[in-house]
Amino acid sequence: MRILAVETSCDDSAVALLEDSSVVAERIHSQSIHSNHGGVVPELASRQHIEILPGLVKEVLSESGTSSLREIDVFAATAGPGLVGSLLVGLSWTKAAAFASGKQFLGINHLSAHLHAHYTGPDSIAFPAVALLVSGGHTCLFIMESWNRAVLLGSTRDDAAGEAFDKTAKLAGLGYPGGEALEKAAIDGNPGNVLLPSPLSDPTLPEFSFSGLKTAVKLQWESGADLADLAASFQKVVVDILVSKLLFQTDRSGAVSVLAAGGVTANNLLRSRLREECAKRGIALFLPDKKHATDNAVMVGRAAYAVIRENPSSSSSLSCNAFSRWSGTTLKPLCCT
Repeated sequence: MRILAVETSCDDSAVALLEDSSVVAERIHSQSIHSNHGGVVPELASRQHIEILPGLVKEVLSESGTSSLREIDVFAATAGPGLVGSLLVGLSWTKAAAFASGKQFLGINHLSAHLHAHYTGPDSIAFPAVALLVSGGHTCLFIMESWNRAVLLGSTRDDAAGEAFDKTAKLAGLGYPGGEALEKAAIDGNPGNVLLPSPLSDPTLPEFSFSGLKTAVKLQWESGADLADLAASFQKVVVDILVSKLLFQTDRSGAVSVLAAGGVTANNLLRSRLREECAKRGIALFLPDKKHATDNAVMVGRAAYAVIRENPSSSSSLSCNAFSRWSGTTLKPLCCT
């Protein structure tokens, strides 16, 4: 089964061609224009997607030896949550391609797609599993009963962890996006030299809050704190909160697998802490490779494949529309029927 997947939920334009769950060819283009503005400008993001997406599709088709869109069996695109203008570009192109080719179209939930980065077949992991989705736009905990059902345990009350990383880096003059730069700055720092609060740190509470932490960082920076020490302290606080809450839910639920997904999972401290703690418990840990931690089309294609594996006749209506927020309690990959 050949799946052409498109992802344009924010500022990354991505296209991938999959044979079942295996990647045949993919392209990811990260829009650099936003670095000049200190954050993503929605209108600029939408215009960039319009300019970039057709070329990425041509490159993927060429690399895979695909001469016509009629050779594709299933078309899939992210429908939301995300920036509506950006989503509409990828969603509209993909629906049009599916309609012109007379093939199935699937509108995929962006959050579920991140979790499906780990999907290679129905038995990819053992259930029940606890999943941490931590990115620039979302910080959520789920209990996964199957690939088609993930129940929300809790999410952030304000800022996402990735947003806190980026805004802290921006404050310190490290640019945007700044998560990776902040991590590098923390290497030479001592987290014990700068004391920062740990908001909502109770591990039994499956919710997060990082707004107050950002404010505390700002005050420390303005009082002359050393950049390396401040970065190290900030990183440690965030990782401690994420890991403690994830592990509490893992122990409480009796989960046999732990999944982590989203851009923040590229952070080396988070990855090492999760490996260490899961090894102690004898629990299988699934981390995305760093290339597929951030937004990409492979995860969209794998989510689509999971849907088709469960029900080959599944499809989304061509009236499927983009949406900015997900407010449900049970997460499924197919968000438009």
